[in-house]
Amino acid sequence: MKDISRMQRVLFNIERVTKPTAEEKAALERIIHPRVLAANELYVRAGDLCRTIAFIEKGCGRLFYEVDGWEVSKEFVFENALLGSFVGFFTQKPSNVNVATLEETHLLELHYDDVMDLCRTYPTWQRFATLLLQDQLMRVERREASLLKDAPEDRYRRLLQEHPKVLKRIPGEFVASYLGITPETLGRYRAGIAI
Repeated sequence: MKDISRMQRVLFNIERVTKPTAEEKAALERIIHPRVLAANELYVRAGDLCRTIAFIEKGCGRLFYEVDGWEVSKEFVFENALLGSFVGFFTQKPSNVNVATLEETHLLELHYDDVMDLCRTYPTWQRFATLLLQDQLMRVERREASLLKDAPEDRYRRLLQEHPKVLKRIPGEFVASYLGITPETLGRYRAGIAI
């Protein structure tokens, strides 16, 4: 039996974006499967197909690349966000990114075939998927522009202002790689700027 309170929270957040009917909500509920991952568990390995994507009920995850033996953080995701490789999931081609948990993470997981059937059957869910993809594209473009145009200290200040939970819940070496700086530089920023 699915945990209804979890389902309710996911639906509440979805309803802020779109207005599904009772039938559309029930269709979504039928394809959601609870799953719990341990801290530091790999959800998607770069090079593998991403057959599932999941709403995070509790916990957090990290998307990262492996570059010359280093892990470079791409993004951090927390409660009510989606965990997975968007490109890998929607194209059904091997993922370019690794996806792992950082804490014990409770998921509400969706399988690719079920999501595609849902989107074909219900235009509301097709619109929702389109909105999710648009949001992801905007975030990627903003991050790319920031990495190319902003000074590292400005990127740190923006992260501190817009996403303070990242600095409280994510280990420093992962935050440093996300900002494109060394852990030592991050330590100097933290010492000079009150969190």
